[in-house]
Amino acid sequence: MLPVSGVVLAVREPTGEDELFVVETAVAPLPALLELARRVGTNVAGGRLDWTSLPATDLGAAALLIRRSWIGDAISTDATCPGPGCRERIDVNFGIGDYIDHHRPRRPRGVTEAPDAGWFTLAGAAVRFRIPTVADLLEATSAGRPAETLSGRCLDVPEISWALARRLDRALSTLAPSLDDLLGGSCPACGYEVTMRFDPLAYTLAELRIAFSGIHLETHALASEYGWPEEAILALPRGRRRRYASIIADERSVA
Repeated sequence: MLPVSGVVLAVREPTGEDELFVVETAVAPLPALLELARRVGTNVAGGRLDWTSLPATDLGAAALLIRRSWIGDAISTDATCPGPGCRERIDVNFGIGDYIDHHRPRRPRGVTEAPDAGWFTLAGAAVRFRIPTVADLLEATSAGRPAETLSGRCLDVPEISWALARRLDRALSTLAPSLDDLLGGSCPACGYEVTMRFDPLAYTLAELRIAFSGIHLETHALASEYGWPEEAILALPRGRRRRYASIIADERSVA
């Protein structure tokens, strides 16, 4: 389930076309994962899923749920300790389900829904605000001043003070906690407190590229062995294509 919108997401098995897109796309992680989600993610409840209108947090969750469906729940990565004189490798392990649950949204005190759908008010402040959507992020990242662009689209306030900005930031972080977050822990070698940024979009794209790196070789093997055209091979579900490629590899190893 996507944490903010509550959409129950179904993720289909990738085809070679999906894998080729992941491996060859030159666009940034945000538009790349948006396109991938459009390709493989559907709403279990039915109806059209307008990805750009969903809360931005939900695209990060969708990326992780796609990764869980195709690779598994457990994430294992590492970092290098930046402590003085220490270059120890630090293992980082966590589950996608636990990570999303840790960032589950809540309704903070003092925040109420405004008459206009999707907008909120803050007690004691002349302000309306809404949760940034995927469309807002796309617009902000293409602008020269992303923070100002995002504020202009999601805030309706005559004047904003430093104190009000902090209240708004806390309210939004509770209503729709960002999954782009910091992971922390202590280095087992020197005890240095280590933090590392976890970006679900960039991480998912990088990991899927590694997982799908064999798409060209497998396509070549099937085309060479069976004479199938590329478009027919790429249309196959990943599991079936990989079974054919495995059969070919086994037969060639004993030939």
